[in-house]
Amino acid sequence: MPSTGSRQVLPLVGVLGAAVVVLAACGGAPPAPPAPAAPAAAPAAPDRTQMIDQAVAQYEDYVRQQVADTVAGTRVLTDAVRAGDLEAAKAAFAPSRVGWERIEPIAGLVEEIDGAVDARVDDFAGVEDPEFTGWHRIEYILWEQGQTAAAVPFADQLDADLQTLDQQIRTLRIPALDMARGSAELIEEVSQGKITGEEDRYSKTDLSDFQANIDGSVAVIGFLRPALQASRPAVLPAIDQGFADVDAGLASLRRPDGSFVPYCQENDEYPSPLCPAPTVTTQQVDTFKVQLAGLSEDVAMVPGVLGLQ
Repeated sequence: MPSTGSRQVLPLVGVLGAAVVVLAACGGAPPAPPAPAAPAAAPAAPDRTQMIDQAVAQYEDYVRQQVADTVAGTRVLTDAVRAGDLEAAKAAFAPSRVGWERIEPIAGLVEEIDGAVDARVDDFAGVEDPEFTGWHRIEYILWEQGQTAAAVPFADQLDADLQTLDQQIRTLRIPALDMARGSAELIEEVSQGKITGEEDRYSKTDLSDFQANIDGSVAVIGFLRPALQASRPAVLPAIDQGFADVDAGLASLRRPDGSFVPYCQENDEYPSPLCPAPTVTTQQVDTFKVQLAGLSEDVAMVPGVLGLQ
């Protein structure tokens, strides 16, 4: 007699067999395994507008940092003036201007500050004009008058004006076109103005300003580089080479400690006791002019390449 377990198995086998017969009769088949999930789509590459927007945001941060650095560096200058330390004040003059010169076209958007802190004597009745203020009034007093006492009120005003700039620049929105144009304007600052020696005529620290203008232009192109590469990468090699050529020329005018020699030209339009002999030859100046003219033309193409005009 079969065991109880055998009687339980037989009906189950019968049921399975019947199920197979029913499926076969209905033409059915076991369901196919699910198809593998499609791989996730790669995120879309940012378009040119997004690249430009990102560049502007990065540049606004850069500008704010340069203004903060200018405020701090200028405080070293003005503290030395207030302390009556003539040599320390002279040493701090050129470094205090670096951040400003890197962003000069943008800082110039705050017009009342630009005229107050960076105007040259040519814009006024003379060196004693009370409206002649800022760095260059202080420069005149330090180098031409050889003292600090008369510079104290101008030092106080320079600090206050730069604090105002710092506050206003925090909320300033920089149009992409102004950013792109600013790169060329910085080159033109050198090629059409500073190359003459007019900017820092009393201290002969023009080469520091040259370098800062170039650095500021390089920064703009750096932020816009992804958009330029996506739009017309062929414009970049000439720009990069132009910057490299100017930098090499400036490097040749540095002392072993990295500081620049005084900007003393042959047949100097702004003669100074700081220049017993030329430090920059006419040939070097002419080379800079040619390099800067070519670089200015190349960089001036950037707004059009990016569709900002």
